[in-house]
Amino acid sequence: MNEQMNRDLVRVATMYHKEDLKQSDIAKKMGISRSLVSKYLNDAKKEGIVDIYIKSESAYSAELELSLEKKFGLKRAVVLDTNNIRENEVEKILVQTAISSFKRDIDQANKIGISWGKMLRRFVDEFPYENSPETMIVPLIGGMGPDHVDVHSNQLAYDLARKIRGRSLYLYAPALVDNHEVKTSLIENSLIKEVLAEGCKVDLALVGIADPFSTKNTMTEIGYLNPAALADLKSVHTVGDINSRFFDRNGEEVDSRINENVIGVNLTELKKIDKIAAICHEESKKSALYVAIQHQLINMIAVTTEIAEFLLEKTDSSEE
Repeated sequence: MNEQMNRDLVRVATMYHKEDLKQSDIAKKMGISRSLVSKYLNDAKKEGIVDIYIKSESAYSAELELSLEKKFGLKRAVVLDTNNIRENEVEKILVQTAISSFKRDIDQANKIGISWGKMLRRFVDEFPYENSPETMIVPLIGGMGPDHVDVHSNQLAYDLARKIRGRSLYLYAPALVDNHEVKTSLIENSLIKEVLAEGCKVDLALVGIADPFSTKNTMTEIGYLNPAALADLKSVHTVGDINSRFFDRNGEEVDSRINENVIGVNLTELKKIDKIAAICHEESKKSALYVAIQHQLINMIAVTTEIAEFLLEKTDSSEE
């Protein structure tokens, strides 16, 4: 039995035996048929996963996943138990686990939007080769200058489309322009307008999440965030960004020059997309992630046990 099959058996067994969910409810939640749920329950018994209690190394992860989905209203939560994983292997294994766990959602999507960043670069690199010629990949934001082209949205869209033998669109515009007049002129271009409109209509959006004040922030590395810009963001109480749109603790876009001049799907448009997925293992991003899932800026996550525990503890303390 492969690892993903084991995870699915454990999730179904946990929902049925510990969460007291009906098989029909489990089928809807997992995106599978009721007959397959019944088969999974039988297989879980045959494999010795279910006895008087659930026996699997994945049991704790499954409980965290279900708790996250319930508390935050997430469509899907994936938790990687890092207990026996070396630190330098966590990111790779988490991305592989996310790909496997999000596979049904990816396969069901006719249009997939993709943002930019190092984590999404890893996601595309780890994604398996497939044959999905009808799937369209759409960049969700413009380019980030001449450096680090491999993490740009257009490049990621092209590479992912090539891996699945699908199609991709390209957003021929910079991610950030100097002023609102330039932005207005660019987004009125018919080709740019068309791609931005398609970005709002994707079935699944793959996004990154970041803390702009982290020393490892990619926008700072490539020169998009200078000290003056960071001071401006701090003055309006920014806590994070998604698709280079900066938001506060209420999940609202902050009033800043950068937000005004970004060419890409904004947070209001993003929230209308059915599924918005992100992968996160960095401690520096956990507070931004909490706000993002609390306000439904992201509704599918793949995280480590440490991040999952933080998110649940944070929401428990806020309810007291």
